Order: sequence, then C-alpha cells, then structure tokens
Amino acid sequence: MDYLTIDEDQYRTVTSLSSYISRGSVDNLDEVSSRVTGGILKFEFEAGGCEELHQSYFIAISEDSSMDGMAKYMSKIWRKRTPDIILTIMSNIEHFKPWEDLSQVEDFQSGLTQALNTTNMWVLTNGLDGGISRIVGDAIHNEHERRSILLSRANTAYGKIANSAHVEELTKLTVIGIVPKSTLSYGKDIATNHDVVVQLKNKGLRAKRHTSELNAEHSHFILLDDITDLHEIMALRYKIEERLLTPIGRGKRYRKMINMSDPNLNMEDASAFLHNHSDIISSTSTPMVGLLIQGGPIDIEHVVDLLRKKVPVLVVKGSGLAADLVAFVFNEKLTHPNEEHEAYLKQELIKRMLVCYPNDFQDDEPARNHCRDLIIESANLALQENGKSITILDIEADPSALKNLDMYILLALFESQGTKRGTQFQEQFQSDLKLTMDWNRCDLAESRIFRKYSGKVLQIPPELFDRALLKRDREKFLDLFMEKKTVVLHQYLNHKKLLYLFNQLEKPEFFCHICLEGVLAKIPGTCYPVDRDFLMDKDSELNQILNKLTGLENLVSSYDLSMNASGKYVCDKAAAERKALLALIYWAALTNNPKIVKSLWLQSEQPMVTALIISRIWHQLSKKWVKDLDTKRQLKEDAIEFGQHAVDLLDLSYKDSALHAIASLDDKLPEFGNKTVTQVAQLCRNKYFIAHKSCQKWMNHRWHGVLRIREVDYRIFKLPEYVKIYLSILFIIPMFFWVTYDVEKNGVAVKEEEEDEEEDHMEATESQPLSGDEKWKRSRKANVTYHVKEMLSYGRQNLKVPIFLQFYYFYSAPIVKFYISQFFYFLYLMLFSLAAIIPSCGDIQIDIILYFWTFMLWIEVIRKTILKKRNHKELTVHWTVVEIILIFLYLLTVGIIRIIPRYLPSIQYTTAKFIMCLGLIYFYYRTMNIYFPISPVLGPMLISIKRMVRYDFITWFKMFMIIMVSGGIAIQATLYPNYPLSEYGLTMALSRALFAMFLTKIDDLDGGSDKCHRFYHSQNNRVCHDAAASFWNRNISKVRFSDEYAVCPHRSFGGYAITIQYLLLTKLIFITLLYALFSTTTTKIQAESEKIWKFQLHDLIVDFETRLRLPAPLNFISYFFMLFELIYKAGKKMYKWICRSGCCVKHEDLPTDKPPAIKVKHHSDFTFWKTLMKNLKKQQKQDEINALRPLEMEQRMQQLLSQSLVQMQFNDKLTEQLSNLERSVMTCQMALEQVHHKIDTMDPKKLPDMEKTTILHMASRESPYPGTTVERFPVFDKYINWEEAYASYDPVLYTKPIEEYPEEVRLLIDLDYIELIHKLEDVSLDQDDRHSILSTQTLHRPLWNVVAGYSINDINMEINRMSWIDKDGVPIKYALDSYNIPLNPNGRTGLRGRGKLWRWGPNHSVKVVISRWKRYKSDSFIKVNDKRVMEVIIIQKRATGELTLPEGKEYGHLSLYSAVCKKFLDKVLGQKNAEIDEQMSENQMVEFFEQFVEPHQGPFTGFTSGIIYKGYMDDPSNTDNAWREAEVWNFHYHVPDNLDSRIVQKEKRWKEVSSYLHLAGNQNLILQETARINGAYYV
Repeated sequence: MDYLTIDEDQYRTVTSLSSYISRGSVDNLDEVSSRVTGGILKFEFEAGGCEELHQSYFIAISEDSSMDGMAKYMSKIWRKRTPDIILTIMSNIEHFKPWEDLSQVEDFQSGLTQALNTTNMWVLTNGLDGGISRIVGDAIHNEHERRSILLSRANTAYGKIANSAHVEELTKLTVIGIVPKSTLSYGKDIATNHDVVVQLKNKGLRAKRHTSELNAEHSHFILLDDITDLHEIMALRYKIEERLLTPIGRGKRYRKMINMSDPNLNMEDASAFLHNHSDIISSTSTPMVGLLIQGGPIDIEHVVDLLRKKVPVLVVKGSGLAADLVAFVFNEKLTHPNEEHEAYLKQELIKRMLVCYPNDFQDDEPARNHCRDLIIESANLALQENGKSITILDIEADPSALKNLDMYILLALFESQGTKRGTQFQEQFQSDLKLTMDWNRCDLAESRIFRKYSGKVLQIPPELFDRALLKRDREKFLDLFMEKKTVVLHQYLNHKKLLYLFNQLEKPEFFCHICLEGVLAKIPGTCYPVDRDFLMDKDSELNQILNKLTGLENLVSSYDLSMNASGKYVCDKAAAERKALLALIYWAALTNNPKIVKSLWLQSEQPMVTALIISRIWHQLSKKWVKDLDTKRQLKEDAIEFGQHAVDLLDLSYKDSALHAIASLDDKLPEFGNKTVTQVAQLCRNKYFIAHKSCQKWMNHRWHGVLRIREVDYRIFKLPEYVKIYLSILFIIPMFFWVTYDVEKNGVAVKEEEEDEEEDHMEATESQPLSGDEKWKRSRKANVTYHVKEMLSYGRQNLKVPIFLQFYYFYSAPIVKFYISQFFYFLYLMLFSLAAIIPSCGDIQIDIILYFWTFMLWIEVIRKTILKKRNHKELTVHWTVVEIILIFLYLLTVGIIRIIPRYLPSIQYTTAKFIMCLGLIYFYYRTMNIYFPISPVLGPMLISIKRMVRYDFITWFKMFMIIMVSGGIAIQATLYPNYPLSEYGLTMALSRALFAMFLTKIDDLDGGSDKCHRFYHSQNNRVCHDAAASFWNRNISKVRFSDEYAVCPHRSFGGYAITIQYLLLTKLIFITLLYALFSTTTTKIQAESEKIWKFQLHDLIVDFETRLRLPAPLNFISYFFMLFELIYKAGKKMYKWICRSGCCVKHEDLPTDKPPAIKVKHHSDFTFWKTLMKNLKKQQKQDEINALRPLEMEQRMQQLLSQSLVQMQFNDKLTEQLSNLERSVMTCQMALEQVHHKIDTMDPKKLPDMEKTTILHMASRESPYPGTTVERFPVFDKYINWEEAYASYDPVLYTKPIEEYPEEVRLLIDLDYIELIHKLEDVSLDQDDRHSILSTQTLHRPLWNVVAGYSINDINMEINRMSWIDKDGVPIKYALDSYNIPLNPNGRTGLRGRGKLWRWGPNHSVKVVISRWKRYKSDSFIKVNDKRVMEVIIIQKRATGELTLPEGKEYGHLSLYSAVCKKFLDKVLGQKNAEIDEQMSENQMVEFFEQFVEPHQGPFTGFTSGIIYKGYMDDPSNTDNAWREAEVWNFHYHVPDNLDSRIVQKEKRWKEVSSYLHLAGNQNLILQETARINGAYYV
C-alpha cells in the first residue's frame, strides 16, 4: 500500500447540526471551560460502490485555551480515564518516504495493534490521512473489522461453542490526532463556537496535495484553531502532551499491601491493616514514550522537548531521515563520549543532514547548524543522570523487531527510569508491573523491575496475582511471582477467592461442560457460575469431583483455607501454604490449564505425589468424560507428562539417596487422606512408577515381611528360596538357621562382626603355601566349616528374638503365606481331580470334604475383598466380586445336585459330573491368576496372554464368526440337502465349521453309498412341483424322505466349491491372521509387559498380606479365634461402659479419647524435595533449551545473516570508498608524474632526451584506452621496467575483435592467440574443435624477431617482426611471456593484449615531418628572437580527433614508403584514387616530396630530407604485447613550395611549431627535435 498522499478528485458536503450532541454524554458540561468546545465528526465515504461511515469525537482548542479545561472535557464528555501509557508518534508528513519493504509496515501495524489490545494505551499522531498516521489508521481499521467479525459470530449459534466474551473485554482503541485546522481543506467549515455534529462526505480516501484530510480511523481529534506556523503548532502539541503526563479525572490509586476493592477481603483484617498502613497512593504521572519514525527538522525539536521533560523516546533506526540521524549521534555518543570526537561528529552529521534534507537547508546555514545542535543536544539529554532516555529499535539489524514494538516501548520506559523510594516506588513498581503483564513481557519484568529492586521486600497486590492466574499466557509471571516470593498463598487464598477464580475463567467451557455437566451430571446451561455450595462442607461439589477423579476424599477444605487466610491457623503455616497451593493446583487442573498447573507444581513441597494426582485427574477426565478427540489426546499427553515427572523425581531421589527414596514411599500424607505414596501411585494406575526399582525394592521388603532369608552357596548347588521356606515350614528346625528377623539392629552388627572374623580366618589360612590337592580339600573343608558356623551364627541371632515371636513373624510374612497357600491349594486341586475322576456318583466323603474346602476358600475370598475395599481403595475388586459370585453359584449347584441328590431325582449324575468338571477347570485356571504372577518369567508371559486374548483373539473371533456360521450352514445345506431341521443339525453344521480349524473332514464330499447315489440321481425338478397344490399350499410331507436318505451326503460341484473356499479362508487366511496378531501384540508389549507385571505385584502382595496365616480349609481355626477375640472385645467394651456409668471407677482414672496422632513430616523432608525440584527444573530447562536450540540457532543464523548482509553492504561501500580513494591516489600520483614530465619539457633551451622520454612512455599509460572505456592498470614510473617487481600488477586484457576492422584489412590482422590458448584450456572442448584450433594456431602462428614472407590471397608479402629499437647500434630482441607472446621492451603499460593494433609485437610505420618557414610575404620570414618560425603539416584523425603527423603503415602489398605517400595524397591533397608505385624505396619517397618545391634560382634545391628518429613510439595504442615503432623523416622546404595550391583546407593543415601544439604520444618531442635540427624557434 502506498501511503503517500496523492491527488484525487473529491467532493465534500459539510452539514453543521447546531448543538446536536447526546445529552447523555454531556453531564456537567457547564463545568467545562467555555473556551473548549467540541463535537462529533461523521465521515461518510463513497468508495468501491459502497458507503462506509465512521464517527470520531473532536475538541477544538487555541493557544490561550486551558489545558485543564481540555482534560476536563476529555474526562466528562469523552468519558476518558487516565491511560496506562501514552505513545506519541513523531513523523512529519512532509518528510515521509514510503518504506521499501512492505513487510515492515505490516510488522509495525501488528506490533501496534498487539500493544493496543493488551493495555489501555493512547496513541497520539498528527491525525492526517497520510504518512505514518495513515499506517496507524489502516491498522486500526483492520482491527475494527476483526473485532466486528468476532462479535457478529458471537451472536450466532457458534458463539455458544467458543467463548467470545474476551472480544467484548478488549480495551477500546484510542488514537488521538492533533491537527491544526489550517491544514484541512474543510477546516473553516467546522464550527468551533459551540458543540456540533459535522458530517464529512468524501469521494475517495485520499487527500489533496496542499490541504490534507483527516484520517477517519482515529477515534478522537484535537483541532488547533488560528495557528498556521509550524513551530507554534508543535509548541501547542507539546503543551497538550505535557498536560497528558498528569492524570485525567481521578488518578489511578495503588495500595501498599492490600486491595480494598477485593470482595473476598475480611473487613476486620482490612480495618486493622488500614490502621497500620493508611497511606493509599495516588498516581501522579502517566507514562509516556515518544516514537520517532523518519521525521523532519521539526520532529527533532519535538524530540528535544520531550527529552527535556524526561520523556523517553524510541527511535526506529533504519526508517530514514531524522530517526537515522538521532540514532547515529546517540550511538556515537555512547561509543565516543570524549569531546575530541565532537568535531568529527558535527562534520559527519552535516553531511548526513544534507543527504536527508537536500532542500530544507540549501541556503540557510544557521538553520542547518541549529538543527545539528539540536540532534547533538538530544543525545546529551538522553545520557544524563546515568539513564538512557533514547532507545534504538534497529530494523536493519533485526527486520522483525517492529513486531515486538510493545517490548521496545517498555524497554524505553524502563531504561529512562531511575530508582524511586517511598510511595513513588510503590506506584512505579505496580504501574510498571501492570504494563509488563498487559503486554506479557515477563523478561522485562524480571530484568528491568525485580532486578532494579532486588534489595527490597516486594509484595504484589492480589489483583495482579489474579491476573497472572486468570489471564492467558501469563504463566511466566506466575513463576516469577512464586520464585520471588511476592505472595503468601495461604494469606491470598480463602474460599471466596477460590470461588472467584472458578467464576472468572476466560474460557470456562471445559470446566462447565466436562466437570460440572459431565462429572457431576448437572443440568447444562444452569450450572455456571458456581455458587458457594460448590466449596462449602466436606461433601462439597468440588470434593465430589475430585473424589470421582482420584478416589480420595476431602482434598479441599474451604474451612481450613478461610481460617488460615484470616490468621486463625488450623495447622502450621507450612501446612497451610501446602493446602493453599494444592487447592490452586486442583483449580488449574479442573479448568484444563496445564501451564498454570506446571508453574504451581514446580513450587510444591510434595511434588511426586502431586504429579501423580494431577496425572490421575487428567487421565480420568480424558478416559470417561471428554468426547472431543483433540482435547482427549491433549489431556492424555499432559497426564502422561506429569506421570513421567513423578517417575523422574523418584529416580532422582533414588540416585541421590536410595534409603530416603524407599523410606518415603511408606510415609503417610495428611493432605492426601493419609495415603502413602505407593497407594496413591496404585490408585493412579501409574505402572511406570510402581515398576521403578525403588518401588520394587519396597515391595520386596513387604513381600518378605520382617524375614531375611539367608543366601547359601554350596558350590555344587544352591538352594532356591522356596526350598528353604518349604523345609522351614515342614521341619521347623531349618528356620533357625536360614531365617533371621529384621526387628533389632544389634543383630546386624553381630553378624557383620562374625563375618569379618571368618574372613580374617580364611585369609590367614589361604596365605600359607599349599599344593593343589591340599588347596582343593582345605578350601572345600573351609567352605563347609564356614557355612556351618554362619548357620550357627544365624541361630544365635535368632535366639535374641523370642521363639513365639519367631513363629509369629515367620508365618505372618506374605511370602510364607504364599507358599503355604500354594501347597494347600495344590492339595485341593489334587483332591478335586480325584473327586471328579471317581466313576459314577463318586465318593460322598470326598465330596463333602471338597465342598467344605471350597466353602472355606469362598469365605476367605469374601473376607479379603472386604478388607481390600475398606483399607486399600486403590485396588480394584471388580473381578474378585465376580469370582465370589461364580464360586457361590458353583457351591449352590454342587450342593443341590451332588451333595443332596435325593431332593432332585430327575438330575442325572452325569450332569453333576459335568458341573464338577467345569469347577475343576475354573479352579485350575484360577491358579494362573493367583500363583503364577509371582514368577518373573511366567508373570510377564501371562500379561501378554491376557492382552492377546482380551484384544486380538476377541477381535479375530468376531470376524471369524461371520465366516464360520455362513460356511458351516452352507456346507451342511449343500452336502446334506435332506437333513431334517433340528437342534442336532444346527450343532453338526456349526461344530463342523469350528472343528475345521483343527480337523479337515472331507470324506463326505464324494457322496455316500451307491444307494445314496441312486437316490439323488432319481431326483428331478418335479419333486417340489408335485408336492404343491398351489403356490401357497404345499404338502411338505411329500418332499420329506426317510431317515436313511436324510443322512446321505450329496456329491456336487457346489459342495466342493463352498468347502474349498471355507477351508482356504479358515486355514490360510484367518489362522495366519491370528498368528500375526499374536506376534504383533507380543512384540509391541514385550518391553511393557514387565512393567505391567511389576505394577500388578502390588495387588498380589496386598492379597497375601490380608490373608490369614492358616490357609483353607484350616482357616476355620482362625475364624474361631477371631470370633473369640470379637466376643472378648465386646465384653470389655460393655464392662467399660458399665463402669463409666457406675461408680466403680473414678472418671479421672478412665482413659480419655484423644485424637489420633498424625505423623508429620519433618521440614528436612520438604527441603529434600525442594532440592530435587530444583534439580528437576534445571534438567527440564536444559531439555527445553536443547529442544529449542535448533530454532534459536536458526533465528540466530537469520539474524547473523541479516547482520552480515548489512555488514557486507557496509564493507562493500567501504571497499568501494577505499578503492576510489586508492584510485584517486594513483590518479593523483600519475598526474603528478605527468606534470613532472611536462615541466621537464617546458624549457625550450633544454635539449630533450628522446631515449629517456621514450622509455618512460607516458602516452602508453593513459586511460582510457583509445576508442574504448577500458581503464589501464596504474603503472608508476618506477614500475615500468619489467625487471622491477610489481606484485599487485593485474592489467586488463583487451584485444579488438577482427570483425571490427575494415573488411579489406582483416586478412592482415593477427589472431587473438590468448583467446585461442584459453579455449584449448577448456576441458569440455571436444576433439574436433581442439584440432581445428590447433591447426589454426599453427598455420597463423607468427615468427618473432624475424622478417618472414607470407602469401595471402596469392599476394606475396613480407612482414617484418624485428624491432627497430637498438641498443648500442644493435637491434634488440624483445622477450616473450608465458603464452609465447611478445613483451613490450619499454616496459609495462597497464593493458594486456593486442589492443587495436594490427599485430602482436612491433607495428612499424613511417612518419614524415613536412616543414617550411612561416612567411608573411613571399620573401619575408617571421622571426622570433632572431629565429625563424617553422610550420608543419598536421593530420586530424577522424575517429578520435587526435592531431598527428602524416604516416604510412604496413598494408600488405604496399611498402611503408608507398603507404606514407598514398596517405599524404589522400589525407592532405585529397587525391583518394591516385595511382602510386606500390614498392617505393626511400629515394623514391624523397623524390615524391621534393616535387612540391617551386622552381628557383641557384644550385641549392631548397629541399632537405633525413631521418631524425627510428625506434619506439610512445603511443596511446600501445599495450604490454603490442606497440608502435616508427621511422621519422623530416622534409623541409627552405624555398617556397606549391603545396598551398594543392592542399584542401590549408589553414587546417599547416600548424605553427610550438609547445602549444599538442600531438599524440611523443610527437611533440619529434617536432621539438625537428626545430632544433633546423634552428627554428620553439617555445
């Protein structure tokens, strides 16, 4: 979107409705100053074929208006209260430039909208429909549309599904535009003398260039009357901002420690508190932050004004203009605070200002300097008083920083604040904390608020803690408050506060639908909000919910919470704090807020059992009441997470102290119904917790009771534990040797001491040198001796325990009960088997004994079930109840049909035998459930079998039933079509199908006997027809056959087909499928079955703990003793009652009923768990860091990438500047050298040194290369020689393509040999192209330093590649480079290649200096200083415009002399097609130029000629590999000539010889030499 204001046709209609404002909004209007008036602006837009209507409020003020009157108008008319923070945006519309990156605009709008939605913030802008104001307006427009859509959805049926109340609770968007009327096109039409409603009808949404429109998305406007000057406008805006810094209406009120508006507050405590703390703090200032985006000079003044008022400013660096200037100066001041840097800063700042504002300070230097000083002053003001009033938001370093605009606003506010004391401290603390909570910036709250006041005791008001609990995504604040100990939970939470938390949920759907309507089965729509009965009493609805979810009673006591909160403690303060914390955890768990639960749980002093309870609550909810799949899955995941937390804590405890971990499992927990940790874990069905090694050791300890069975290794064999126990049971005496009792601590020390003595004896014995046989005998003897002594030592230890206690402990141990019970149960099964196998009616005595035994087993099961239900509610007794019912039915049936058969004579003995066999099977199968689970091998195996039967087999059998029933009936009907309909027929059909899995019966597929074949062969279609009198009246008896034919199988194709398909499905598919299901289940639960087995061990241990010492049928003895004990206790109780009511005993001597003592955990236990929680927090935090590390690394990489891109751009600019600087330095140095050479040649009296001048070849180093834009590499004088090392020398390669030469000379041009070499180096070149290039290179390869003849187009020509440069009269041989290309003998030129010359190496030519004396008459010479003035013929090149001497180059068929003569005729005389000898010699050339002498008298011809120079020519066309060499002739006419009559444009050809004549290369030196030879004047 383009936010520049543009010209559009528009029209407006302004209608003033006099004094039309709702009276409901103008209460106490007379109190408002008469100077302040306002009204309503109604914007009506016609755009896109539809009308839009916006309404805004406005107020009109002038310079003499009262700011307090304006504030009162805002309070009374606008109904505005003091905001939490004010953001004033500074960005002049005249200097606004559209952002190139539109995503930054979207980020700014997103960050601003987020800040407005989360707190009561006012935004101040210039109010116009352009620049940043329009961006803000568009953001507000989008937010209004979003809210309207949500509100419209809330009124539909979908609003009942999702809570939309939070939309209505969002803060109102307050954006105030401060606009002078002079800038508005319709400013004069808005009446300001009274309150009005103004309708503005605009076509289009854009304003004109000079008169701007208001942005209709602003909620309020402050219109400035009678002001046109920009500085006055900004001064009045500053006055408005200064007034807004103080409260509007009644200021915000803060209390030091207590919230008087809390409805849950006890008034007596409040009165006492106010008596001691009567200082209620009122807010004295409103936080304000300035935001500078782009901006012009006037915005810089605005920034300085705010900083002088100590208002922090947030500068968006990277937005451009004023923002970048202020950010630059501020950063420079931070990094270079010294005054010596001031001069550089001012100069650099002026440069940047001229770039940013090229037109503002063009002719106004004082204004520019004033603006510069203001920018510097802003940085100085920002760094006063050890604060930073300017905060930089760098969108170049972090492009997404604008999304976190709220964070940077808070950061700017906090960095500018100092530490306050007294009431101002409390005001600032609460205000800042509220802002951070509104914007959910816990990081700033911790780093900028709590860290600032780290030395103070901080307590937050209850409403802030309420907000941390109730507001979404404020869990980090809750962690911070709990960590900093800013709230005492038991003082904060009473029953009213807990009820308030339940009723103020942002999203109550879960609690209402699941907990109230689901768990409590309340009527939908009437159960929320909850009333006080939800919490009151022990049987409150909250406790009912928790009881159904956890199985624990009275988890939350509203009475205890309220008494503890009021200071009347019903327990110690630590317990009160734990109860309050647990109540909050239950609240968060029932409202499905896992983050709050975790934050509170981390502060728990009983974290392990609390995690188990939380896991249980969510697991039960997800299992029974939650229907939504996503919510069910999330709850289950959260339940698993907290269950794993409990296991992790147990593991940490075990690693830290195994003894403490095991001992803590048996501690009773008063907050959880005096349950132990293992009972809670069993109640929560956490198999991983129970399967932990510490729990297993604890259960092993319970399994053995107080018994400690000694391990004995007899080398040859090792007695198992069950053998020792059975021997001890049967023979009694081994018990004294193999069993000890863990009832005294002295015994252990004795044992250890005796073991040490025995070990010393063994070591002393083994220290003597013995032979091999003796060693073996002695070691065996010593081993036996050792074990005998050890057994005796155990016996001595057991003597310390009384004999009767030893028997009591021994037979009370669950392990002993198990083996005794197992032994008797096996006897019972043997007896049962004997009774079942006795033939006929059986033995009545055995039956009676078996019946009694079974009855005692049934009684024992009933007793165990009652004890489990009463003492171990965590155990399930459903299957035990089923077992009781089954055994009862068995006893009843067997008693009737077997024990008392005479009462039912109609029942056969076979039926009784069948019932007994069923019972036999059941009681045998019962063994697997009672005695096998104790085995670590059979136990997990049984878990797998149960899982396979319960899930896989039942699922498989459901599918197989369809195949079995359909296949069985189809086979029966096909093979036996005449079999009568009977029970036996159906049984035969289904049994055949079922047994087909094991047996394959196919003998009847071929039919029966011959008689059956004949029978079916005789049947035809008329059988059924003849039997029918009509369609509805059939004689069925006629189609029935005798029994002998009914059992005849029928052979048919259908029988084979149906049987084969059934057998294929059954044997190949379904049996294989069953195996596959079993295999998959076994693999899946193999690792888990062991944990499930360990979990179920607890049930087995409790089962045998609750059993009597005597098994069935001997348990009747125990029942007799129990009955006697019960009678004794009843008599004793009656005796006490009689004595209590009589006078036989004094009342004071009677025992009094005291409340049972509850074992309270020591404080060190909680400290231990707190330490473990800290370790767990660190571990979880590290895990979270590790999980987020890839994302953080990615974000850091992106930031580094963006920063590196910025740095690369900066480096590129710096490199470019350095390169330009280096190039400038080289250019200057080259220029200085040229000036130096020019100075050397300026003195006419000094003879020029042609050799030295030629060697330095200045023209050959000039840039750019003639006819191109190619720049030469700089070569200084000292680096010209090839022998001088020049490491950085990197000349450009340039060779003019042959195609650019005239077509007639292309055959004479050398190939680009360097290009050919590069092509040959290309590895991708195929062989044909390579051979072609090699042949071309070989054919045209020149011979260097020789004269060679060539034949081109049947023309024989001679090419001279020898150099004309001589040394000591001997021609030199030029060197070749690595490419076998000639090197310039005069040194480097800064350019490689052939350039635009024709040939590599020397390019020969002949130059002629055609000179004469300058005359003003035919016989009068012009003289200067008695020297004649000489003039020469000069040619101007058409391509480059250079002046040069006439010359002739090699043209193949022409000699050099013929070429110079032809060039003279062409260029000077204008004879283009003149005929000339192609092979002219030197003499012929001289004769050619001599012919232009006028006839004269005397022997002197008047013409002289000669060679004045032969060698290297300093020419701009020279390169490192090609150069010009010339033979220079001078033809001087001493007498008049006739050239003037032949030369075309003779005034352009004849030039006076002087230093003012500039020829290419070193031709000026040639002219100077010519003048010297002829004695001519030269200056």
